[in-house]
Amino acid sequence: MVGGNMRNTSLFAMVAVAAVALGGLGANAADLGGNCCADLEERVAELEATTARKGNRKVSLQVYGRVSEAVVWWNDGAESNVYVLENNLIKNVLGFRGSAKITSDWSAGYNLEIQVRAYRSSSANQLSLGATNNVQIAAYNTQSVALRYAFWYLDSRTYGRVTVGRSPDPMQGTSSVNLASPDGFAGLAGPGYISNGFFMRRAGTTGNGGLSAITWGNGANVRNGDGPSSFDYSQTAGAVKYTSPFFLGQTKSSGFRFDTMWGVDDMWSVALRYAETWSQFRVAAAVGYGQWSGADRGMCSLGSVGSNANAASNPTLAGGPGNNAGSNMDCNSIEASASVMHVPTGLYLSGGGAQLSDKNSQAAFNSKSTLNGASMFGVANRAGNDGNSGVWWVQGGWQAKLNTLGNTTFWGQVVQYDLGLGVQNSIVQRVNADDSINSLGVNAMMAGAQTRYWGLGVSQNIDAAAMTLYAGFHSGSTEITLAAESTNTTTQRAKSNAIDDFQMFYTGATIRF
Repeated sequence: MVGGNMRNTSLFAMVAVAAVALGGLGANAADLGGNCCADLEERVAELEATTARKGNRKVSLQVYGRVSEAVVWWNDGAESNVYVLENNLIKNVLGFRGSAKITSDWSAGYNLEIQVRAYRSSSANQLSLGATNNVQIAAYNTQSVALRYAFWYLDSRTYGRVTVGRSPDPMQGTSSVNLASPDGFAGLAGPGYISNGFFMRRAGTTGNGGLSAITWGNGANVRNGDGPSSFDYSQTAGAVKYTSPFFLGQTKSSGFRFDTMWGVDDMWSVALRYAETWSQFRVAAAVGYGQWSGADRGMCSLGSVGSNANAASNPTLAGGPGNNAGSNMDCNSIEASASVMHVPTGLYLSGGGAQLSDKNSQAAFNSKSTLNGASMFGVANRAGNDGNSGVWWVQGGWQAKLNTLGNTTFWGQVVQYDLGLGVQNSIVQRVNADDSINSLGVNAMMAGAQTRYWGLGVSQNIDAAAMTLYAGFHSGSTEITLAAESTNTTTQRAKSNAIDDFQMFYTGATIRF
C-alpha cells in the first residue's frame, strides 16, 4: 500500500540522515551551532518529495497497473511480417484506488485508471511503417493516454454498492466468463485484437494492389470503437451503477450477484452473475442485457436521421436540422457465458455468445439505397437488410501446476461472428466499385459476413514476479456479402471476391504491479 503513515516515513528518514551526519561530526561533535538542523530538514524534505503519499490519513491510496507487450507474426496470404505491439486486449494500465471505513458496515472509495497506449495491436496493419501508393499510413502513431475509470462509490456489506462516474458497464465480461483466463490473445475478443486493423486481401493477389480498403475490424469482426466484439459500453459510460452483495451462496463471496446501470444518453443495462464450488467442480456464469439510444455506439446505425436522407451514410453529431443525430439510435443486446472446471484435474470448458439488434438498420439501409441516383428512403423497404449481429465462442483446456513457477494453462478455441448490415462508427459502410474485394463492380454496402477463428495457446504464470508468459496461434477466414447501393443494376446482391485467410502467431508477457 503506497502512502503509509508519513510520521513513520519522516522519522525513518531523519534517523537515517542523522546517522550519516553523526558519522561526520568527528572533532566538531561538541559544536551544535551552524546549519546542521537546516541541512537535516532539507534532506528529509528531499526524501519525502520522492515518496508517493496520500492526501490525508483517512483514505488509503494504492498504485497498481500492468504492462503487456508481445511479438506478433502475421500473414495475410501474400505478405508476412513481425511487429512488437502492446497487447491491446489486456492493455497497459496505471491506476489509483483506495477506500475509507465509515462504520463497521459502510465504506467509501474511489478508482482512477488510465490506459497508456503504445503501439496498439488492434491498430497495426500492412502499411503501418511507411507511405504506400502516395498515402501515408499513420496507424502506428497511436501513442496516447486514455481515461478508463473515474468513479467514487459507497459500499455496504449488507445492502451493496452504489457507484457514480465512469465505470465498467455491468454487461462487461458477461459474454466471456472463463475460470482459467489464460493470458495473451485468448478468449472471445482475442484474435480480433490482432487482426482488427489489418486490411483484407483478395485471394490470389500480391502487393498492395490486392489490399481492400476494408479492414478485418470493419468487415469481419464486430464494428465497434471499443473493441472487436464488445456489445456493451465498456469503459465509455458515465453513469450510476448498483451492485448487490452475493446472495444464495455457500459463502459471502459466492452465489448470485446483481448489477444494474443507467446513464450517458439514455442507456441502461442489467447483469446477473453466478459463482460457486460444487464438490470437485467450480462453476461460473453470467447473463446481461443492455439498451441504448445515444449516438455513440459505433456498431449501431442512426437510421435516416430526421429529414436528411443522406445523414445515415454521413452523420454528424452537430449541425443544422436533419443532420443532428441526437438520441436517434435504437439498439439492444444480450450476452451470456459459462465456465466449469474440474478442480482435481484442472480440465475446463468455457463458452458463450452475444446478439445485437439494431432497430434502425432498415431505415439506414433504405437511405443508403438509390434508384437512378435518388434515395429510396420512404419509397420502399428494400429487401436484404439484416439488423442482427451475433458472436459465439467455445474454449477448452487444461490448467495445472507443472513446475514451481506457477500454473500452466493449455487451451484451444473457436470464435465465430455472424454479422448483419455493415455499420462502422454508426455509418453504413461503402465498398467502392474498384475495391479489390468488390465482386459487383458498383458501389456496394456491407450486407453481412461470417467469420471464424480457431486458435490454440499456452500461458505460464511466474508467481514470484507477478508475471505471465504466453504464446499462441490464430487463423481466421471470412466470407462477406455485398448489396449494391443502386437498385437498377443487374446483380443486386452477391458474395464478395474471395478473401485470403489471416494467420497470426504471438508470444509475450504481462507483468502486474
